[in-house]
Amino acid sequence: MKRFFLLGAAAFSLLSATALPLQAQSLAEDGLASTIERLSADPNANTFELGMLQTLRAVEKTLQTRYEYGIGQRVPMLPVLRIQGALTPNPKPKPSDTGTLSEIMRQFVEDMEMARTTLTSVDDAPAFDLTLQDLWFDVDGNGQRARSENVTELLGALVIGGRAYREFSQSEAKDTPISVRFDAADHAWLAAYTHMLSGFGHLYLAFDPEPVFQKLEAERTALGNAPEIPNIYDQAQLEEELAALEAEEAEIKAETEALQESFNAKNDAYRTLYNEIREKPDGAEKDALQETADAMQEETRAMGRELSDLRRSLQFIRNEKRAIEAKQPEAVGDMQRMAAQQAETIDFIYVLIRSLDQQPDADHIRAVRDNWMGMIAQNRVFWTRLAEETDNEREWIPNETQTSALPVEIPDGAPEAWQAILADIEAVLKGDLLITHPLLPPGHGISIPAYVEDPSPLSLLEWVHGIGAYRYAAKGPRLTAQSWNAFQRLTNGNPGGFAIFFN
Repeated sequence: MKRFFLLGAAAFSLLSATALPLQAQSLAEDGLASTIERLSADPNANTFELGMLQTLRAVEKTLQTRYEYGIGQRVPMLPVLRIQGALTPNPKPKPSDTGTLSEIMRQFVEDMEMARTTLTSVDDAPAFDLTLQDLWFDVDGNGQRARSENVTELLGALVIGGRAYREFSQSEAKDTPISVRFDAADHAWLAAYTHMLSGFGHLYLAFDPEPVFQKLEAERTALGNAPEIPNIYDQAQLEEELAALEAEEAEIKAETEALQESFNAKNDAYRTLYNEIREKPDGAEKDALQETADAMQEETRAMGRELSDLRRSLQFIRNEKRAIEAKQPEAVGDMQRMAAQQAETIDFIYVLIRSLDQQPDADHIRAVRDNWMGMIAQNRVFWTRLAEETDNEREWIPNETQTSALPVEIPDGAPEAWQAILADIEAVLKGDLLITHPLLPPGHGISIPAYVEDPSPLSLLEWVHGIGAYRYAAKGPRLTAQSWNAFQRLTNGNPGGFAIFFN
């Protein structure tokens, strides 16, 4: 159960989805926008909680825009946009265009910057209380809270997996109010989260897929205007050929079924005789029975070969029938049918590869680096402040002398191991550690600062081969998985959940 609570807590922290004003009941009833408006009347008194609500509101706005335009249940592999949960489809969505997703991300980055500005406007922001069950996203924008709009409904399965979430949602723990007091340390924790998410937003915009969507839409429009060539196939003749093949197929099928029945009977008789021979003592009678069995075995083998030939003939006929059916004007082949079922995935892969193959925007690439460096800096502030705390009041992430408001036990050494991971990331961003590429010469690696200063397309072929990385190669120490492996060991094989929780 503790694991479910930990991952549930991680779900709330994912995408900075943790916020609540002092008037908890008002947030539960009125939602984010109204509460933000009320708190904004005195922003200096409500800096921390206002920044949290703005962060959460940024996530809510992405969901509202997706609902407004009916942009799928999720966009896989993309931070923020991959939220699915119980997201209800819009029955009457507005038509989206090729830039809708990019506009969502641009707005999200702006909203993250606004939230971070609020958070960093003061150093000593007052603490505030939070009840996790009061959190909800007004996805459809109607101002009415629905069960499917609860944060747990939207983020639970995404973070902890469908099975674990079902077990959690069916337990009594789901309905037990979880009250947390967010303090000065958590202020830095949230600031770190805004940097992390901003970095992902800038990474998306650095390889903005809008031009790829535009090309895809233009080409599909042109496809709709493809010229029509008269069908040269004689449909009457094809129907005759198909009828003849079906008759032949039925005949062979009947012959196959009859032969299969005879084969089964002969094979059963052989097995019976074989077992009888095993019980007989050596002698003339056994030898005679063995001769009979050998003849029966050879006969069944011949029947088996004939069955194989008949089945092969049936397969050839079926192949020919499918080829005739494919000559129909509106025929849909097996491959086309399979492709239609996976159309969204195929489009996503195409857009991803083509987007990465574009020249990235250098300003956005630098913003990714700067935000992730900011994330690490704020995360260190968080751990420093946390270590200095002496109270023990409904803690979010506790230090060694505190207890979490969540049923969470922080494994010994896990915070230090996480900071070692962040140190590795910082070293990579600074260029003190290189990224290993298996096809670079021994001792070489990829320098992230070199790429940030002169970014180029991430051509799949060239980067898999290694030639795409040559211009960014350097000799020196390379990043290894030691810190992550140690973190995995200390967290009992749950590094992902703790990574989301710790940020």
